Amino acid sequence: MASQFIRHVLRLDLEEKILNIGSLSALVCVAFPWVSGEWLGGKHVTYTGLGFFTSFIGIAIVLLHLYVLLVTLIPLTGGPAIVQEKNKDGLRLFTTLLASALTVAAWSVLTKVSFEFRLEISFGLYGTLIGSLVSSLYSFLLFQEKRKHTSPDIHTYTASVPPPAIEPEDHRF
Repeated sequence: MASQFIRHVLRLDLEEKILNIGSLSALVCVAFPWVSGEWLGGKHVTYTGLGFFTSFIGIAIVLLHLYVLLVTLIPLTGGPAIVQEKNKDGLRLFTTLLASALTVAAWSVLTKVSFEFRLEISFGLYGTLIGSLVSSLYSFLLFQEKRKHTSPDIHTYTASVPPPAIEPEDHRF
């Protein structure tokens, strides 16, 4: 069973693999430290993406990237498709762009907090941002590729019969 799953994963397109690796890395990096430093009173603190002021944003990012991974992994294990094939790339693009936007929103909140206190942004937020942007880029590439293959070719020449020529009118007096 595991070898069959690995075989299915290895058969994925390169873009699909990179999309899922980026999403998995963003998902894992939410659990790494996002903010660390000295809090009020000299106490050293470290907060992950699931703690502190941005915990709801971190939970949303986890759920969005988990959705992107499940859209790919459930059909590979023999389960039913979560999304129809024609809508899959568009929904993954929307989901990864939303996760990237939420990561930037968390970054802005944590930057403001780090200016007020002796805190600094840690590597978990960098990893989440990079993973979200990579998955957004490759979901966009897959979306464009799908659109290219489904759109009609407008540059094909179809021979049509030209309309009959109208004879010029005679305007002499």
